[in-house]
Amino acid sequence: MPYVMMPVPEEHVEAVMQFILRAIARASVEPWDSESINNVFAEVDEASKSLLAFVARAAVEEGELLDQDAARRLQLTVREAVGIMNEVNALARDANRPSLINARITSERLPNGRTKDKRVFLMDLDIAEFVKEAEKADLRDNPVGDPAP
Repeated sequence: MPYVMMPVPEEHVEAVMQFILRAIARASVEPWDSESINNVFAEVDEASKSLLAFVARAAVEEGELLDQDAARRLQLTVREAVGIMNEVNALARDANRPSLINARITSERLPNGRTKDKRVFLMDLDIAEFVKEAEKADLRDNPVGDPAP
């Protein structure tokens, strides 16, 4: 493949190089498949499995899950739920795969006219289906009440 040289103003060289590095990293990311999700599901702790399952169900049913709702379901603080999300995504990053759980900040208009920021957890629909399959397999292999190996 031939090289193309383009003049870049000196003050933008660093930003252009970061853009190129991010584009190269994105291009080398492997997509998730059923086996890789099963491997992650087997590796993580119960809280991580639960968060993955809650976000996957929300992705299939309504599309997103508020961080406060996720924390309430996990019986944790929002900070702990976000920490679990970061740990799960670090596993994904180490495996050279896209994030399992994404977070987005949205604004909600209150009745008094003010706006309130809220964080929602999202998951791609394909990944959500893989997670639901992994959860079913995990529950089949480790029924409730049986301690996990």
